[in-house]
Amino acid sequence: MVRKKTVPRLWSGISRAEFSPNRRIFGSHNLAAFGEYTFDKISQKRVRAYELLIYLTVLLFLIRLFFLTVVSGSQNRILAENNRVRLVWDEPLRGKITTSDGVTLAYSEEQYFLEKDDVRQKISENQAKELTVQGLAGEDFFGDLGKITRETVRVYPNGGIGAHLTGYTSLVQEDDLAINPKLSGTDFVGRLGIEEAYDNLLRGEGSRKIIEVDAQGRTVSILGQSEGIRGTDIILSVDWQLQKKAYEALLSQLQKLHLDSGGVIITEPESGRILSMVSLPSFDPSDIGRDVANENAPLFNRVISGTYPPGSVFKIVSAFAGLETGKINRDFVVEDVGVFELGGLRFGNWYFLTYGGRDGVLKLDRAIARSNDIFFYRLGEKVGVSSLHEFSQKLGFGQKTGIDLPGEANGLVPDEVWKVANLGDSWFLGDTLHMAIGQGFVLTTPIQVNRMTDFVANGGRIVKPYLVTSVKPQNGREIVVGGAVGEPQVKGENIELITEGMKMACEKGGTGWPFFEAKYKVGCKTGTAEKLQGDPHAWFTAFAPFDEPKVAITVIIENGGEGSSVAGPVAREILDWYFSNR
Repeated sequence: MVRKKTVPRLWSGISRAEFSPNRRIFGSHNLAAFGEYTFDKISQKRVRAYELLIYLTVLLFLIRLFFLTVVSGSQNRILAENNRVRLVWDEPLRGKITTSDGVTLAYSEEQYFLEKDDVRQKISENQAKELTVQGLAGEDFFGDLGKITRETVRVYPNGGIGAHLTGYTSLVQEDDLAINPKLSGTDFVGRLGIEEAYDNLLRGEGSRKIIEVDAQGRTVSILGQSEGIRGTDIILSVDWQLQKKAYEALLSQLQKLHLDSGGVIITEPESGRILSMVSLPSFDPSDIGRDVANENAPLFNRVISGTYPPGSVFKIVSAFAGLETGKINRDFVVEDVGVFELGGLRFGNWYFLTYGGRDGVLKLDRAIARSNDIFFYRLGEKVGVSSLHEFSQKLGFGQKTGIDLPGEANGLVPDEVWKVANLGDSWFLGDTLHMAIGQGFVLTTPIQVNRMTDFVANGGRIVKPYLVTSVKPQNGREIVVGGAVGEPQVKGENIELITEGMKMACEKGGTGWPFFEAKYKVGCKTGTAEKLQGDPHAWFTAFAPFDEPKVAITVIIENGGEGSSVAGPVAREILDWYFSNR
């Protein structure tokens, strides 16, 4: 039989006396909120089971408490302290990159944002200061209007015109951390150009704050802080107005020809200072996302990284090899017969193959002016591959120039050993003849061709091209840097003979027809570099003025065709501007 009775109190208030197995009901108190409940008689065994369960639970809690406070107490105190104290790091302001005439190509600025309830609004620095003073919002606390955050942004005000000079920055990657363990996961590092080459100087040092926060993550106090150091400013040798002109002239010619790719480099022959470097297509350093997958590879710097057969501009190397080895002299003559055969192969001159004409009997200066292939085939036959290889290297081919930019290519100067190792075949005389006119396996970069032009213009000295003229630390004196100039590598009379041929090339009767009517004299060499597929690459390289060279310029237009007709007009437009404005 079950007796009914109102429940006297909450379960937590039941005493042991009231909860007796000999009693059928709980006391007589009324607990209206719970209504009336009925209970069966509870056995002694069940009560003891409940008691045992309670004892075990309490024991487990005590063991866990002992573990947390004694065994792991030290570690947990550290974790608690870390939750209370935080390190706040601000990205440093990178140094500026400017040109020799004071134009800023890259700088960093701080941008401010007001954040509250997942709403983010950009504000000015003055607004951020005012909100902080009024206590409405701040970087170190939440106010009624929210919290202020600050970001450092890299700005490139001139877009793609100087993109391959500056490069760009992006968030650090795992590979960067492996190379430089001092970097943090929130750092931005330089990619390409000066940004990469001088990243350690440009980056600077970020500011740090140690702040105390409450349980909600709000700042309670600032326990300590260190001021950041802005990165070192870097000044380039570039003449910005000349850079703009070179960019516009090359872009205009490419658009006219419905082509995409080319490059221009302009240097000071005496020192190796780079006055202008343009590679097209270009990219926007502030927004490279859309350019990364572009099939025309706009991030690729064709001036230092592109390797091309040099074509007839390489005949300058062959001329030096012949003269310096004594295999030819100024009286050496060759008759242009249009085409000659060697072992069943036909070697023809461009003038005969294109127009059916012949140049007659030529000496070296006129052979350079006319870019006569027959003359240089015969010269290569006399000189041989070993001398061509030796003087190619002496003039800087097949090796990096050492320019202070990342990604420079070596190019290629082949010989018998190279061909056996890479192609598994012997070297033939026909390979030597092709090499003598800049065809076959030879590959060069535009900056190497330009350094050869510097070499001729400055009397036979190898110069190291460079971009950075000085660096300006924030707390130190300006440091002037520059390139290196070597000693003359060839005889003066040989330089004079070759430069005379280059002057004739840009006068009537030569191949550099765009300069026939120029008001200033130049020394130049044209090049039309054949390849297996597509139109030839168009080359033009020159120094000016002829008597006291101040500039050397090299232009390449990929798949452009004839050098004199395609690359030559670009060089003429740029040099006309230079002599009118400089």
